[in-house]
Amino acid sequence: MENKMNYKIAQILRGFINTEEMVEVLSKYYTLGYIEAINSQNSHIDRILRSADINKELENTFNQLSNEYKDLEGVFEHLNGDSKVPREVKYEVLSIIKESNLNKDKWKLIIDQLIENKNESSGKISGESITPKCLNELGIGILEPRQGSFYDGTCGIGETLTEANNYAKRNGNYLELYGQEINLKNWAMCKIRLFVNGIYNKNIKVGNTLTKPLFTEGNELKMFDNVMMNFPFGLTWRDEKEYVEKDPYNRFIFGKPPVSNAEWLFISHMIKSLNKNGKGIAITSSGTLFRGSEETIRKNILSLDCIEAVIALPGIMTMTSIPINMMVINMDKDTELKNKILFINAEDMYEIKGRNQKVLTQQHVERIIDIYKNRKEIEDISSIVNIRDIEGSNLLANKNVLKTKMISNEFGEIKFKKEKLVELNQSKTLGEIGKFFRGINVVPSNIEEDEQGEYKIINLSDLRDSEIDTESLQRYTIKNNARIESYSVKKGDILISSRGSNIKVCIVPEHEDKILISQNVIGFRLKENNNPQYIKTFLESPLGEFLINYKQAGTNVFSLNSKDLMQIPVILLPEEEQVNIIENYQMEYRKITNEIQQLNAKLKKAKLNLYEDMGLTSTFEII
Repeated sequence: MENKMNYKIAQILRGFINTEEMVEVLSKYYTLGYIEAINSQNSHIDRILRSADINKELENTFNQLSNEYKDLEGVFEHLNGDSKVPREVKYEVLSIIKESNLNKDKWKLIIDQLIENKNESSGKISGESITPKCLNELGIGILEPRQGSFYDGTCGIGETLTEANNYAKRNGNYLELYGQEINLKNWAMCKIRLFVNGIYNKNIKVGNTLTKPLFTEGNELKMFDNVMMNFPFGLTWRDEKEYVEKDPYNRFIFGKPPVSNAEWLFISHMIKSLNKNGKGIAITSSGTLFRGSEETIRKNILSLDCIEAVIALPGIMTMTSIPINMMVINMDKDTELKNKILFINAEDMYEIKGRNQKVLTQQHVERIIDIYKNRKEIEDISSIVNIRDIEGSNLLANKNVLKTKMISNEFGEIKFKKEKLVELNQSKTLGEIGKFFRGINVVPSNIEEDEQGEYKIINLSDLRDSEIDTESLQRYTIKNNARIESYSVKKGDILISSRGSNIKVCIVPEHEDKILISQNVIGFRLKENNNPQYIKTFLESPLGEFLINYKQAGTNVFSLNSKDLMQIPVILLPEEEQVNIIENYQMEYRKITNEIQQLNAKLKKAKLNLYEDMGLTSTFEII
């Protein structure tokens, strides 16, 4: 019923307004239907339909409702998408609403369905992202806000506030709801949605949460029992910089992120908005949890010991397919998790719905909540980690939950033994057995191709089949050759690709030219007592691939740096054994390769005999 009516009216409005404006207009007009359902004595729609000037009567009616219902004050003036709709079309839409004769519960469902359909189709209203229903169910299920106060500082159209209210209501209680929203249209639709849901214990304000938080007590921020915020990813705060620097509430004491991304500002605001027993949830992008530029902020917040859990989720947002994360803040952590964090990697928990949209099913939501509530540690899924063991303040779940399975291009699916991986912590690292060096930045202003140039440069494309053809390398002239020796390679140096879909590892052969590496290649020079070919083979092994991929957790594009590689442990043998093992393998490799060549020659001869028997060889000649 709900979907049919929404679809029917959408077909009528199509061509006059876009789909985003459609949600705005229908939220406004459906409010008329809801009000008639709760107060049948005043038929506003009848009066509008009988009017000689439908536009004027609509304006008068919405002004009247703004005065009659405090919750709707100032709302309708910001929802003006219907100004582009012809009078006769408005008449048709209002007639359908009038004839539907729905009760108040049906109107609530129809508006909820309208928003849900919009989320599935584009994931945004008024240009802003909508929080998926499954994400709200998970967040509220973790917070369990049965009573007290609940705050959302980026409340959008009120999906999270509505879910929180419904949770408390199901448990026989009610919440005091507080929301702030910067977008006027979203603020207006939030007010309508809460009104239609019969939620009256709320306070929704419009404004910029970063520059002017509107819920205060005296000269301090108001503090809440529960907070949940799904703030914009990658939002620049350049325009808010002056306010943030002079924030009177001292919210950003943990540090300030680069102006290109405000996520940690919102998280800091959320932490400062929680009371001493408060609990909150922040939805974040993955980069926020591991970027080096924000490491100090993470370190400072970790020292407060308020992060209780981090949950990695699949890309369930409609506007972006990137994986997202749920950070659980608890200002009064249980003894069991003091100075510890529960990490849950739920990136593989999803179902495909509609047009390749990932969603969490009810079973997924319940499973994640069960792991969280019962502090379960499940292989490849969840782990409790001591804060002091969190490397580089990296809060990615897939960095702190050790996955023991990997797909190898050469060997297929591989499962590593967790106890053996743990033992690697006692091994020497690459940083201990050698020295890494970076490549020269190849830019036209300083470096140009020159057949008579003094230097050759190894670029990423030159790392092919584990070998480097030094004779075919391009020559260059370098205008400013300061520090040029730091980019130079020697025989036996190991070169590792820093970018690309697959890691490439090569050894520099004997050469006479002056050869440098470019910025996309990482150089590694071994100290004594280790064989380059042995280390290269280790890095190319399934274990080496696993350890390198583990360092790449959380990134969408393969990108290595020296800092990552320095920390990789290596299983070492005495150098003499290293040399013997490699020589024995190379002998076996040459032998098998020769046998394969002979077998291929036999196979080719057998095929030619076949073609001769078929009478085909007279038609062609192999040249």
